[in-house]
Amino acid sequence: MARSRKPVNPGAENALDRMKMEVANELGITERVRSQGWSTMTSADCGRVGGHMVRRMIEQYESTMGGQTATASTTGSTTATSGTMTSQFDINSK
Repeated sequence: MARSRKPVNPGAENALDRMKMEVANELGITERVRSQGWSTMTSADCGRVGGHMVRRMIEQYESTMGGQTATASTTGSTTATSGTMTSQFDINSK
């Protein structure tokens, strides 16, 4: 089945774009995105941004299901305090 590029909720498109830029800022690639655009970014950078966005959305959903507030970063051995992957687990940083 072909995937549609049409958003499920068109009203959420602006919020997702803002989240994408927030994550890009946390990863330190905001200036490159603003000057060159998303089309020039590497697939690894785009994948990192998408992965962090999904992680945040899952955290937000779980917090609403549990009645807790969402956190900006996850806990565990694969994440640093900022919620970004450590270079130990990032194959692209070697």
